[in-house]
Amino acid sequence: MSYRRTAPVPGGRRDRRHRDVARNRLTRQLGVTFAVVAFAAGSFASAAADTIAGSASEAQASTDEFVKTVAAEDTDVTTSTVTEEKTIKPSEVVKKDPTAFKGEKKVLEKGDSGTELVTYTVTYEDGVEVSREQAMSIVVEPAEDKVVSVGTLVIPKTTAAQQGTNRALGKQMAADIYGWSGDQWACLDNLWRRESGWRTTAGNKSSGAYGIPQALPGSKMAKYGDDWRTNPATQIEWGLAYVKGRYGTPCGAWQHFLDKNWY
Repeated sequence: MSYRRTAPVPGGRRDRRHRDVARNRLTRQLGVTFAVVAFAAGSFASAAADTIAGSASEAQASTDEFVKTVAAEDTDVTTSTVTEEKTIKPSEVVKKDPTAFKGEKKVLEKGDSGTELVTYTVTYEDGVEVSREQAMSIVVEPAEDKVVSVGTLVIPKTTAAQQGTNRALGKQMAADIYGWSGDQWACLDNLWRRESGWRTTAGNKSSGAYGIPQALPGSKMAKYGDDWRTNPATQIEWGLAYVKGRYGTPCGAWQHFLDKNWY
């Protein structure tokens, strides 16, 4: 038995079913086609972008290298040696002096500057110095050190008891050495009471006078002993000699003090 398939009736059920199947098949085919095309287009665009970026980087590197090469070729670089005379500053050497008051400074040697010849290798670019390196140096005349002494002596202040002892010693020495007693002793006592209060460590900050007789400067009393800073006998002996030599008597010195406020 054989069958003959007749064409579906337009608008009929079979006709509508055939149309739906054909439409779905076409939609699937188009979706796959568009996806393949899009993937291909994206890959191409990415590859093209990478290629363009790489080419740009290579072009920039080539340009930079070209600029450096041209700049190097256009720069005039030269080197030369330069010799200059330099001053060598003297160093300061400090020595402690236990016989000088703490902080008291004295220049023992002034010192002097020296000289040396220094040779440099100098690099120029287009005539402008860009660097220099010391190649060698020769001392022509060495510097002489400056030597300074700094005192470290600290003397305790004279106590009231010591003042009394110093005064008694002064009275005795004035009578024994120059025969000064009575009125002369009274004048001497008044004078040195006003000047120092019979304190061996009395110092005048404004003038620099020092000691019982207020010697100016105090180092004058070193003529009678290196212990002039602390020994009342040394100070008194110098003071008595000073009064005798300049005023003749203690009363002469005292009168001058009353007139001038110094002696």
